[in-house]
Amino acid sequence: MIEVINVEKKFGEITVLKNINFNINKGEIFGYLGPNGAGKTTTIRILTGIIEPTSGEIFIDRIDLKHNKKLIRSKSGLLTENPGFYERFNAIENIKFFSKLYGLNDNDIKSKIEYYFKLFNLWDHRSIPVGAFSKGMKQKLSLIRAIIHDPEYIYLDEPTASLDPETSNIVKTFIKDLKKQGKTIFLSTHNLFEAEEVCDRVAILNREIIEIGRPDELKSKIFGNRIVVEFENEPEKVKNILSTMGINFKIEGNKIIMDYEKSISSLIKNLINSGIDVSYVYRENHSLEEIYLEMVK
Repeated sequence: MIEVINVEKKFGEITVLKNINFNINKGEIFGYLGPNGAGKTTTIRILTGIIEPTSGEIFIDRIDLKHNKKLIRSKSGLLTENPGFYERFNAIENIKFFSKLYGLNDNDIKSKIEYYFKLFNLWDHRSIPVGAFSKGMKQKLSLIRAIIHDPEYIYLDEPTASLDPETSNIVKTFIKDLKKQGKTIFLSTHNLFEAEEVCDRVAILNREIIEIGRPDELKSKIFGNRIVVEFENEPEKVKNILSTMGINFKIEGNKIIMDYEKSISSLIKNLINSGIDVSYVYRENHSLEEIYLEMVK
């Protein structure tokens, strides 16, 4: 479990993070969303012990990060925005080098390299200097480096950036598989569709936490629990029926949009009995992108 308590970070006079509080449960995929400059990468750097907060406390598995950085780093895997590879080395030489830093033995390194290189379609490029890799290939190699030592906590900063759709799908499936293995994943991303697909909960950040919750909870909080009724004819007649029933509503084209009420069945019955053709009835749906844009306004 990750516990972040009243964390603040300043660079000189500039406050980058203010009063950050959240918990991440073991085995959870936690999305961290925000515009450029919101403090997402700074948060990751603090959680992995690269920099220290100006104030506040962080506990991982109830271990104080401030006094146990080496232990916490051994439990952590990090995918950064910038790969930072030795570009004259080939792909295998780079991963071997970082694997040795994690204390892995030669047999483990060999088997894991083959498995992950084949999974991410890098096996045929294993002997090529990394300097000749495309940005997407470097991104895949960075992900391998982040998980090669089987960490408990995995911090991913834009993991599908620069990846083609097929590889992005492989990465998303892999993230879900990591969760099944009991890994805890901190996912910082601009890809809101990706976050909605894989995350258990999300935090929306703009230097301070705006909101935290499951995507469906945030949808209900921002937009309410609304019903859409689509009809085919006589909009004025529809308005009169709704008004006489005392229902709060708005009409957009051929759609009635209203808060969910127990009277919905009576409404549909009245519309049909009055000769109104009702074609669809469904709960209004909003994407995580709509929630995000509404909250960061």
